[in-house]
Amino acid sequence: MIEWDESIIGFIVDLDESYFTINEIDEYGFPIGNTQIAIEDVISINIDDRYQKRLKYVYDNNSMFDVNRRVTVWKEGEKLIPNLKELAESKQIATLFLSDDNYIIGCILKYDKTHVMIKNVGSEGDEDGVSYHPINEFIGLRYNSIKEQKIKLLYENKNYFY
Repeated sequence: MIEWDESIIGFIVDLDESYFTINEIDEYGFPIGNTQIAIEDVISINIDDRYQKRLKYVYDNNSMFDVNRRVTVWKEGEKLIPNLKELAESKQIATLFLSDDNYIIGCILKYDKTHVMIKNVGSEGDEDGVSYHPINEFIGLRYNSIKEQKIKLLYENKNYFY
């Protein structure tokens, strides 16, 4: 549903002739509260699109998420090699932060003292090619945050959506 140039996603929990109440959910499938909206203010309603199907799956499985598992490491370049080794061996999805305020999400395929090869994974769990970066561009990494847990859930269950 789009209203006031804003998208709201959730479940309709109450409806009358003029208003409805939607129990909104965030991008990780957690309820964030109810919003009452005048029906006349609604511009359009989207049902069961690609994003909503994945978000419903996340909503149904978010009890698996553990916010206390996140690991963030702020080291630069070659100092990250022990962490890259661990991630490559575990085939874990991680967010790798670059010095130019960008980041890459994916699995480490290969690394050495000069470069890192990453299988990129998109925010909806789809494989998004391979990238190759100089190791000296990296300033840190994060894994097991709720974001990576969500992407991992979708990635490991991508066949469910196709």
